[in-house]
Amino acid sequence: MLKKTISALFVACIMVIGAAAAGAIFPVTRTDIDGVSRSGYLDEEGRTILSFAYAQAGEFADCGLAAVEDEKWQTAVIDREGSLVIPYTASPVSVDFSDDMVAYRYADHSVYYTLQGELVGSYAGALDFFSDGLLLCKSPASGLYSYVRQDGTAAFEGEYSDAGVFLNGRALVRTTDGAYLAIDTQGQILYTLEHHITPSYMTIFGTDTVVLSDGTNQALYSLENGSYITDFLYNTISEFHGGVAMVRQANRWGLMDTTGKLLTQPTYYYLSYMGDGLYAARSEDGSAAAVDANGNIAYRTLSYVGGFDELRYGLAWHGTSDGSLIFFKKNGGYFASLKNAENPTLLSENVVRVTQDGKQKYVNLSDGRTLFEQPTSFDLGKGVTATTVHYERFFGYQADGSEYGWNVDFPEISGLPDADVQKKINAAIRKFFLEGPSVSAEYEALEGGYGASLEGSVLVVWANCVSGKGAGSSVWNNNLAFDIRTGEQYGLNDLLSSGYVETVKALLPDTHAFYLYSFPRMSTKGVTYYYNEYESETRRAYTESYLLTFEQLQEAVDQSGECYQALKTPFVRETSLTGFRDVPNSHWAAEYIQQVKQDGVMQGDADGLFRPDDLLTGAELCATIARSAALETPDTVMEGVSADAWYAKDVSAMQAAGLLDGLELDFTALVSREEAMQVFANLLVGKGSALPDETETDELLSAISDQETITPEYRAAVALCMQKGLVKGYADGTLQPAGNFTRAEFAKLLTML
Repeated sequence: MLKKTISALFVACIMVIGAAAAGAIFPVTRTDIDGVSRSGYLDEEGRTILSFAYAQAGEFADCGLAAVEDEKWQTAVIDREGSLVIPYTASPVSVDFSDDMVAYRYADHSVYYTLQGELVGSYAGALDFFSDGLLLCKSPASGLYSYVRQDGTAAFEGEYSDAGVFLNGRALVRTTDGAYLAIDTQGQILYTLEHHITPSYMTIFGTDTVVLSDGTNQALYSLENGSYITDFLYNTISEFHGGVAMVRQANRWGLMDTTGKLLTQPTYYYLSYMGDGLYAARSEDGSAAAVDANGNIAYRTLSYVGGFDELRYGLAWHGTSDGSLIFFKKNGGYFASLKNAENPTLLSENVVRVTQDGKQKYVNLSDGRTLFEQPTSFDLGKGVTATTVHYERFFGYQADGSEYGWNVDFPEISGLPDADVQKKINAAIRKFFLEGPSVSAEYEALEGGYGASLEGSVLVVWANCVSGKGAGSSVWNNNLAFDIRTGEQYGLNDLLSSGYVETVKALLPDTHAFYLYSFPRMSTKGVTYYYNEYESETRRAYTESYLLTFEQLQEAVDQSGECYQALKTPFVRETSLTGFRDVPNSHWAAEYIQQVKQDGVMQGDADGLFRPDDLLTGAELCATIARSAALETPDTVMEGVSADAWYAKDVSAMQAAGLLDGLELDFTALVSREEAMQVFANLLVGKGSALPDETETDELLSAISDQETITPEYRAAVALCMQKGLVKGYADGTLQPAGNFTRAEFAKLLTML
């Protein structure tokens, strides 16, 4: 009965990622129309290697394993064939990989396995991995550090207020009385630091080097010699990577080894470690570069907007001022670029996940192919489509520097037979999602998407979001239900009879208090209730779902009610005589649209839509009249019109026939009603009609309350169209000459010519 519909945070597969193995595969997440995100694995050709069977999936680590999660909020470790190496078990906070072990990290303990899935042991407060055969642990009760062997026994007596991992048989510890010591794997004291010496990191770098701080500056110290390697010359000395640390003097950065030798003088305005021996550097001239420990430039650019953060799979990236992303290789040189892209994550030596043109895509950088992108529209059946609309609202920054706000997808429905009903439903859906879970949650982070289904003749749309961030955040999965024939919105009270609460209460498990079951969602099967659990320090927000069938709810269901009948009545789309999905037989202009289609004068689009309420452009007006009047195409194109324009022949034919006399149309813009009437008047005159004189024009327009807004040059043409019955004033007595004709209105006019 347990179903996790959304996860605010997936277990991290933490490991330094090296070069991609041959036949690299990577995780892809797809959100389906049920609102649930599922993950699988593709290869660099875009082929599905492991099916979309996981609730979450992590990247494969160098050891050839990856962490995956199922819908019951359990985590397993798989190999590249999808076989379970470690079976599904309660999800940890994270999953870490080393070159010989896997660690499941829980809030107060860690469980270790071999790469073959054999249990090594469970250790309270465990940190990092076994090194030199010992594991560093921090007691959840006392907060003190100690070391244990794989069998769980203490490596030696002694607990410390601070301690580091063993490297090369040595570790740095701090006793409970404040003394700093270097010890061996037997707990024997190798070196005692002077009482005034304070290490910046609980790590011994190289063979015996530690970084010390005097409260303001930092220096290197040799444990073996008991002496300073450098004076306190540096404002900052970073941790060492591969025997090299970044050092800062004033506002300049350089690089130094564990002997205190400056490999690169402090000349850079900024340095950060990218991985695999490469550093991001910014120079006085504003350029950004990737340099090695000796300052050799692997890549450099003057056009820099973000990036240079991390080296993965031998690649790194940076942004440019025009919104492009540039990818470059570790050994130097341009590799590929993507336009209008952001938020890149390298997934192999050839594949990157980016947001491009508002869509998340997986792109092969070698050839530019999009291997996968999230669908933006879903077929609900019966010609009804849900198209994704994205909404963002920025609130600010959290304490950790990350942005927070709203990042939400919701559907826009199309294909309903009644345009007014469709408009009403879409307005309600938009309002529902943009108002969010509640007034109190209005200024909390909100992230997620939606689900939708057609249940009989009822459209059900639901949120699939998380409100808030971190502990206390919760799932928001409220829903709406509409009769797609009428636009009527249904609630539970429309489906169930009064007094249904006791029936429902008796059917739901008493595992949770009844009032905690929320957001009942109707379907053709029955009503599903949800129990939404808040996120805590040790557990992510999740959902339990409970379907109560109509057979179970029989006594409480109003089977004669409109809602139940709509759920049990399959939607049957009326066959439109026009052949257009958006023009049902009941549409006021259906007969006119059918006629112009049969005459070949007006057509729909490739999606089978006529778009009756769209407004008419000058090009469309000319094209339809040219076809209606069977005008001959002249040899020359009208001056000022590109010969490549789709409407070039039609407007040229209209001009040659004199039907554009008295007009200066912008063919790509909407045509006004009075401009269209001038064209009609020109057509009528060409057939033998005469324009009314001034007196007759005034008389014909006398009943129009806004006649003074008619452009003087068009008055006679407007009067002629009224005289011939082509146009009439609106019910309020206006003609609205500066307004526009819809395609449906224009179809009617064409049948009257």
